[in-house]
Amino acid sequence: MKSNTKIQWLDNFSKTMLCIMIGILMCIFAAGKYMDAHKMEAGGTDDKVNNLATQVTKGDHHPFIDLPGDAQVGAFSVANLFVGLVIGHEWEKLFGKSKRKEEESSEVK
Repeated sequence: MKSNTKIQWLDNFSKTMLCIMIGILMCIFAAGKYMDAHKMEAGGTDDKVNNLATQVTKGDHHPFIDLPGDAQVGAFSVANLFVGLVIGHEWEKLFGKSKRKEEESSEVK
C-alpha cells in the first residue's frame, strides 16, 4: 500500500450495513420493551439456565440489557452478522493485501 494513500473507513457499504443493523436491533429492543411492559412471557433456554444458576448461587442474576426469552440471542446474532459483513468488506483495509495479491498487482502494471 502506498504511504500517501488515504483509507476511507466508513464507505457506503459499511454505513448502509451499520444503519440496517441498528434498525433491526432497535426493533428487537422495542419488542422486548413492549413485552416487558405488558408482562408477556417468552421463556427461552437462557431464562431456564439463569433460574437454575440463581437457585445454586442463591443470588439474583442481573443482565446488562434485559430482553425476554431468546431475544437477547437474536440481538447478538444480528449484531454479529452485520459486524462480520463489514469486517469482511474492510478486510484488506484492516489487515493489508496478501503477498500473492501484491505480486499479482505488481505483475499487471
